[in-house]
Amino acid sequence: MRMQKPLILGGLLGGLVLFAWGAISYMALPWHRMALEKFTDEAVVAQTLTANASVSGMYILPNPHKHEPGLTDAQRQAAEDDGMKRMMQGPFMFASVSLGGTRDMGQALLLNVLSDILAAALATWLLLQTANLSYWCRVGFVVVVALTTGVVAHVPYRIWWRFSTSFTLVEFADLLIGWTLAGLVLAKVTSVHSRPMT
Repeated sequence: MRMQKPLILGGLLGGLVLFAWGAISYMALPWHRMALEKFTDEAVVAQTLTANASVSGMYILPNPHKHEPGLTDAQRQAAEDDGMKRMMQGPFMFASVSLGGTRDMGQALLLNVLSDILAAALATWLLLQTANLSYWCRVGFVVVVALTTGVVAHVPYRIWWRFSTSFTLVEFADLLIGWTLAGLVLAKVTSVHSRPMT
């Protein structure tokens, strides 16, 4: 019960701070849009996707690991070798394809704020496990948690899926700014509730 109030407050207030920052970051600032490129002829690309993507989902081009059924082991290995060769030569693409269009804006915003609240509640719980940290150390704790999350989430995509440097840096900056702001709130909420040192 002692932890319940700060956990709820941290989740709600921290989540709202994250959501508000996300609105500013994506709607008022140009950096996310600047980190995304545009195809020369989007209509042609859309037609190609519709003709060649059988279902919505995650795609890589080339995909050396999926083959036509009925191939022998030798044929499968040859297809994988050819796919890996084409992957190294390029072009290479890792993409999310949604044949039915994007999600309704209202639904997306609701899911976004709920996920922000959940993330802030989890960060609050972590803070409540700490002992005798000063206010700014608690803020720093939240920032380090966010930085760790960014390294785990974004760096592998940069390494393996060739996400651009500009996109990765923007995502990191967005993450760190948002969680620094949320950390200011979470550190205050947990100021008298962190676990005493034993």
